[in-house]
Amino acid sequence: MKTLPIKFLKKSDNGSATAEFVIFTLPFFTAFLILITTVSSKSLAISESENLARQTVRAFVTSPSADLAMARAYQVLEIYKSKRSPSGNQIRQIELDISCSFYPCFSPGNMVTSTIIVGKSEKASASEYVDLWR
Repeated sequence: MKTLPIKFLKKSDNGSATAEFVIFTLPFFTAFLILITTVSSKSLAISESENLARQTVRAFVTSPSADLAMARAYQVLEIYKSKRSPSGNQIRQIELDISCSFYPCFSPGNMVTSTIIVGKSEKASASEYVDLWR
């Protein structure tokens, strides 16, 4: 009679390890996957806004004339917006602000700063100098 409880305790259930794995680790991996996706999305948005700021200031300072400088910067912004989905443009508005060290902006040696504001929280800036030999 004493062997009966021992045999009952030695009896194993092969399915319990799989069930424990699914119950305990699957929620952890799901949360981890959501976290990684969110961080990746945020870093991609920051990278895109910094690149857009660099491109707009570059278009401004390489313009052939002062009359075309602002139009070229806004043209870069409009080309970028045209590549986005209409719902993306409505959800996250993009604003461009160009500032200069001194006025007029398009004078040789002047530092021009382009600031891109995406939505309410993301902000990226890039600065370049207008060519000294203009």
